[in-house]
Amino acid sequence: MFPIVHYYANLAAYGQVPSLMVLGGLFPDLASGAGMERNDAHQMGAGFHSWCAMEAVQALPLARGVISHGVMPFGVDYYADEYWPGCERGWCFEQGRPWIEKIAAVTRLPERLWWWKSHNFVEMSYELLTTEQYPGIATAIMKAIGDEALLQEAAEILHGYTGRDKGLISGMFRKTPRIFALEEVNARTLAERQSLAFRRYNIQNADIGGMTALLEEMKEALREGYAIYMDEANKLVKKMLANY
Repeated sequence: MFPIVHYYANLAAYGQVPSLMVLGGLFPDLASGAGMERNDAHQMGAGFHSWCAMEAVQALPLARGVISHGVMPFGVDYYADEYWPGCERGWCFEQGRPWIEKIAAVTRLPERLWWWKSHNFVEMSYELLTTEQYPGIATAIMKAIGDEALLQEAAEILHGYTGRDKGLISGMFRKTPRIFALEEVNARTLAERQSLAFRRYNIQNADIGGMTALLEEMKEALREGYAIYMDEANKLVKKMLANY
């Protein structure tokens, strides 16, 4: 999932989201920029929590943010990406299947990426739907990212556990608004961020207008299933987080 949905899951679990938890909820998707493997970052939550309990108890909200995001223990991305009952993979992959051909047409990505990208379009649709319900989430995330002392604190703690460079970690937090749409959350900005990400695949001609229109279409088509899924998934994540 994308940052706004991760914040929403923490809000559902705890009723409030401390600033360190905001950054923890971002870190697994940023960790590759600091030299970590994506899968390792999505599975580090329990170990990181145990380390914080011994070495940096004030950072436990940071660890809980990482845990809630990840796939092991079973956090938000486990249910969205890896497993949902009756699905080949997670919920977002299954919801993305009917949209694969349309997504292929507007993104112009190679076929090997179509299913993966379809799940990203579902995630972006859920960003839009969550923003409708909780319009202040993006502002709260931006506030945490803009707190330089907080970034340095989080980077120091994450460096202590992962051994990764503190400057790279804090730098990735600062880059978050350029990776995800946070300053303006709408279909157009989400499409623009995606087009920039496609450069890693040497795709320079993605149809931004087409992606924008498709995200608007998907948002409405997925609205009913979103409400049902988010309620159930948030209950599962909250139950898991009770152990931490």
